[in-house]
Amino acid sequence: MLGRWTRQRLQRHTVGLPWLRPPTRTIILDRHACKARPQKSIGSLKHPPSRCLFISAIPPALVPPTIFVGLLLGLWAWKCFWIVILQDKLLYLAWLPPLARSETIESYAAESKPVLWKSSQIRSLDGTKLTVCEGHIPVSRRPGEISDPNRKRKSVVICYFQGNGGSTPMRLPLLSQVLRSTRELASSTPLNHDIDYTIVALSYRGYWTSSGRAAQPGIELDAQAFLQWVSKTYSAPDIDLEVVLWGHSLGSAIASSATVTYLSRLRNEGLNNQGPPLSITGLILEAPTSSVKEMLISLYPQKWLPYRYLWPFLRSHWSNATSMERMAHLRDQFRNEKDIDQIRPPRSIPPILLLSAENDEVIPPHVPGDLNRSGRDLGLDIQWTDVRKAMHIEAPLKVDGRKALVNFILKASSPGSR
Repeated sequence: MLGRWTRQRLQRHTVGLPWLRPPTRTIILDRHACKARPQKSIGSLKHPPSRCLFISAIPPALVPPTIFVGLLLGLWAWKCFWIVILQDKLLYLAWLPPLARSETIESYAAESKPVLWKSSQIRSLDGTKLTVCEGHIPVSRRPGEISDPNRKRKSVVICYFQGNGGSTPMRLPLLSQVLRSTRELASSTPLNHDIDYTIVALSYRGYWTSSGRAAQPGIELDAQAFLQWVSKTYSAPDIDLEVVLWGHSLGSAIASSATVTYLSRLRNEGLNNQGPPLSITGLILEAPTSSVKEMLISLYPQKWLPYRYLWPFLRSHWSNATSMERMAHLRDQFRNEKDIDQIRPPRSIPPILLLSAENDEVIPPHVPGDLNRSGRDLGLDIQWTDVRKAMHIEAPLKVDGRKALVNFILKASSPGSR
């Protein structure tokens, strides 16, 4: 009785005090919530079934070959991607052999005697710093020979454009051997004995101690700046200057492109304030390439390899065949313009020497013949010498190759060639 009376009394006193009411509603809701969310046992939890339509659709015996082929295709795609991205690094091998950019002229001085070499710094047309190597043999006059002060001294400068690998110093012994042979043969010829012969070699941007990064647009500017520097450096009122361009491998395409570009600029712009116009009397294409596209196909002749089909993505388009077509077109323009005083039509397009190696391991054997046939069809003055048992860099080292090279230089620079 006492307990019931106490509860009734508390209920009467708490009617106006809502915060003291018992939470009956909350308890009821919580009970319903607990009923709405029944507990599940651990054993009742099930993982959703794994779904792999690709694997489930292939018979188990074919799964390993499928994975292998997929990995192989992925590797091919990955390599193709990096070939396209890094193509300039793969084409312009200034970093091969290792430490090539740290070589010096002094390291090859003993092998280059009696040619004296020095380096000079020039600027490309866009301001990039370039390095040029100059080599010459001091001319010794014959006893009792009296020079005519009214007669111009003749000077022949051979402009060398190297291939895509290595640095300039490593080529100095070869260039010295050619210059020495030229000087010796010229001394025994009455028409050439008093001619000064000089070789200058250009290090493209990104090569040796030249700054910048190698790429076709930049190298084209370097070649034009190189020829302008030759004009300013070796021209003088008392000197009759002639120039022979010599390019090896990829450098042959650079030399041919530089020749036709220089002559085109000389015709269209006049090259004002850029030195006297050069008289280009010869063009030597040693181990010539047809085009970068053909080189890519020759390096990967297998049709099942994807790399030979990457030529649409090329950023460098060097081509001797294209340069020859441009030369023929420029020659026709010169013939139609009789009022040109700076360039005489007979001397506008220089004669061309194709110097190929019989056992060339880089250039396909059909390329020199195709270039020779193309040049003759275009009506260019072209001759071809295939050096027997010579490899890619050995044509000037063989007696036959060096003889053809030297004779071409002497013939191009002799007074009777005008």
